[in-house]
Amino acid sequence: MNIQDIDHSTDSVVPTPKWYDLYYKKGGAKSGSVLLSFTCVRAGDYTLPKLDHLFLENTVKYFEFEVSMNILGLRGLESPGLLPIKKAFLQFNLKSMVPPALGGSLENIKTEPKMAGSDPTLNTLIEFNAPLPKDTLFCPRMAVTVFDSIAMGLRQPTVGNFTIPIGDLMHELIKEREDEMNELENVLLKLDKMIKGEVMAESIRTIQKVKMEQEQKLQENDLAKLQV
Repeated sequence: MNIQDIDHSTDSVVPTPKWYDLYYKKGGAKSGSVLLSFTCVRAGDYTLPKLDHLFLENTVKYFEFEVSMNILGLRGLESPGLLPIKKAFLQFNLKSMVPPALGGSLENIKTEPKMAGSDPTLNTLIEFNAPLPKDTLFCPRMAVTVFDSIAMGLRQPTVGNFTIPIGDLMHELIKEREDEMNELENVLLKLDKMIKGEVMAESIRTIQKVKMEQEQKLQENDLAKLQV
């Protein structure tokens, strides 16, 4: 990552952080991302704030979310050593999603090493609550590590790892729910208009009926007078 490619300020105004991709070497595969807020000033022209005051949890709003995941299984696992895959299992690193100050109430979750082989079916449901930021800029990703259980768990070599964009998924769910609520409100509004229209139409029909009855009575009275 070249410094000239980073958006930065040259004064005391701290810019909004942005995500930047990381690479082991130029032109290589992406190896991660980093969130940076960068300021470049001449030495002596700017006094950096004390690090003790830079707590994101004081500025980022969090909401409690309930997460439910059905883990179906793993496929095509390759052993990192000479022995084939014995009994693979997953470790969900919940603490990787939140700042250290908020991670004390979270515990990492593991699946049980049950089915043997490189294509194990886990069929496990995991549920947990986690505080996630409201701002999409700070949406976390949950790190998940795949381990192999060898010799009844005495050895647990790492097979691989991946991430789940929990934050993005939760915000997509929030947007989906908001769209559903907006659509429901539109349906209710249309129904209300239809009901009001039917009531008005019924009122008009009633008025017309009363008017016709009155006219009929007047005609009958006029006919009776003529006969007299």
